[in-house]
Amino acid sequence: MPKTLRQLGQDLQSGRSTATSLVQEKLDLLGKLEPKLQAFTHMDADRALKHAAAIDKLRSAGVDLGPLMGIPVAVKDLFTIDGMPTSAGTRVDVQDLVPAQGGFVQMLFRAGCIVLGKTRTSEFALGGYNPSHVLPWNPCDDKVKRMTGGSSHGSAVAMAAGLAGFTVGSDTGGSVRWPAALCGVVGYKSTTNHWPTDGVFPLSPQLDSVGIFTRSVEDAAWVEAALAGRALGQQQSVSSLKLALPQFHFMENLDDAVSTCFHQAIEMLRNAGASITEIHVPEASEIDDIFRCLVPADLLAFLGRARVQEHEKLIDPVANARLGGAVDLRADEYVRMASRLLHLQQLITERYPQFDAWITPTVPQVPAPIEAFSTVQSIADWNRLATQNTRPGNLFNQCGISMPIQHLGAALPVGLQLCAAPGADATLLRVAMAVESCLGPSTN
Repeated sequence: MPKTLRQLGQDLQSGRSTATSLVQEKLDLLGKLEPKLQAFTHMDADRALKHAAAIDKLRSAGVDLGPLMGIPVAVKDLFTIDGMPTSAGTRVDVQDLVPAQGGFVQMLFRAGCIVLGKTRTSEFALGGYNPSHVLPWNPCDDKVKRMTGGSSHGSAVAMAAGLAGFTVGSDTGGSVRWPAALCGVVGYKSTTNHWPTDGVFPLSPQLDSVGIFTRSVEDAAWVEAALAGRALGQQQSVSSLKLALPQFHFMENLDDAVSTCFHQAIEMLRNAGASITEIHVPEASEIDDIFRCLVPADLLAFLGRARVQEHEKLIDPVANARLGGAVDLRADEYVRMASRLLHLQQLITERYPQFDAWITPTVPQVPAPIEAFSTVQSIADWNRLATQNTRPGNLFNQCGISMPIQHLGAALPVGLQLCAAPGADATLLRVAMAVESCLGPSTN
């Protein structure tokens, strides 16, 4: 059984392990697996080893940067890291738009984390699959190349393959929770202002949030607490949990494997004493209109209309189709949708204060073979279906987490999603640890 992040940190602190040996272990694994996985766009082995050696010297001199000191990580290629290239997943020259290294990356370095390199993202993080770009190989199936979800699919694949202690992504409509579910790992998306988003190539600033991938919920909670400079909070008891189970929208389009695993999870939680109450959230049906308007319009404004038109042939057809929807968007429609977004966030927070979290399937279907998606329309339809349960979390500015539940009755990865009120990140992670303890660890 692989060690938890807490155990890795304890080994480093006690001297049973060193940052150099841990980084070398991950680099060796990268050398073995990356040619097939193609999860990374940039690897910097020399720099990582030099950083690890420096961390080891600091520790030997008595310097303690905290529980993440010496942990190797990988970061999505939307985050600026000084000395590493940032492409935002595109062939278009956007170097004049790349922001300066921002607050979250600074948090990683201050905590003593060691960045191995940059992980692959879909173009501009706009969707899950670009047929004209490399798609990382989902480790869930060694024989058949399957969908990974997006846009943080490189980080999800790297985590699923054990290529780092934890990996970093961003989430605008499910881009952490969606690939986490399809790759069989944990994906935690923070509230939009919980972790800084400066230094991240923006998609839609009103919806963008930073997230991480880990092996377990406890690992995710460990990282969040460490970056906050506090001790890991105690998980809630399962019998104290008050969970909301949205019916309309969230329970539609489930394939048999997802339905089986999810209902088994609900039964186990109820048998353990959790209170689970069905609720109705009709506002979830507004995700298509708001995401159709706000997201591509925000990106088009950031890139600039002239740049997009000039380099149209360099942009993947799927990303191009979504950007094209913003070209003729009227200002009054955009303002109306932006106003509606703020209203919905307040409305939902006020309507359901009595629940610790909402519980739903993360993605309605298991990862399908990529050969099933050969046209822009088929990919667009799949993107919309696969994010039906994740986009509401961004719409309502909830924090959210996906945990693997494939072990409850499926041959391929299945995710269970928990979402909590804006700013309730620590509470969400305590609830999720309780759910994980009840359902048991994934076998992935």
